Amino acid sequence: MMKKVIIAVDAGGTKTKVSAIDENANVVYEEIGDSGSPAVIHEKAIINIFNLVRSVFHHVKDEYKVVYVQMGISGLGVIPNQDELQHSLTNELGVEVSFASDIIIGLFSIIEDKYTEGVLVLSGTGSAVCATNGKDIRYGGGWGHLLTETGSAHYAVKMLVCQAIKYFERHNRINPLALKFMKTINITSLEGFKSFIYSNTKKHIASHSRFICEEAEKGDKEAIRILEKCGRDLASEVKLVHRLLKLSDKAVLGFRGGFISNSQIVQHTLLTTLAKKGIQLKLVTGSTDPIYGAYYLAKRKNKI
Repeated sequence: MMKKVIIAVDAGGTKTKVSAIDENANVVYEEIGDSGSPAVIHEKAIINIFNLVRSVFHHVKDEYKVVYVQMGISGLGVIPNQDELQHSLTNELGVEVSFASDIIIGLFSIIEDKYTEGVLVLSGTGSAVCATNGKDIRYGGGWGHLLTETGSAHYAVKMLVCQAIKYFERHNRINPLALKFMKTINITSLEGFKSFIYSNTKKHIASHSRFICEEAEKGDKEAIRILEKCGRDLASEVKLVHRLLKLSDKAVLGFRGGFISNSQIVQHTLLTTLAKKGIQLKLVTGSTDPIYGAYYLAKRKNKI
């Protein structure tokens, strides 16, 4: 008898990972491709995801029995015909396909099958907060960079640019951090920021958050303030879901996304802000790869 596997998908703004995971949570095969976020690359995202799923499915189907496909997709809300797309791939593969937001996948990679209550702070190219009390799930943020998004890599870079513009308008000179950044992105005047922001992808802009983190580590006060603002903004979203779900002291907290995972300043500011409000959450790592969230979500659905 062939071993059962699910196909798990983690489709983010930067890359898409598709893994075949067996009943014991072992990844038996996986492939990685380009962005799978419809909020970032629109219709091409679904093409990228489906092609990867097809490839993984056909690679493992002769050795394993694929019983379920659980997707976690960044920017899922912008897809108008989700049911139609799910049914189309289900019919093609002969296996049930389920869509979920990537933040749901991230949440279950934190709580796994160990915890009932938990909060996920996702902060990479974009940002959002997701929490559960074991019965309900609530979100904070997740509306995308054109709406309310804060605390993300993209937001940090946009903040740097906006502050540079405001500083120039008030003082008729460019602040030191902005001057360094302008050299990094090879522009010679503030007008160059228009092309940088309007002509580049969210992913490309967000990638320059490394500059802010590096300057903060060197002690640049403005860079530190930008990261601290991101931490406080994310803490506000955590406080919101904590209150709405009436989470107990048994709730756990986890981080996902390169921006927050690589910035101790953002993490520290978030945690200290929560502590000042009397919110104590147990910090856990959970499965280090968010792709396992799809496995644990499928497991809770009794699909594997």
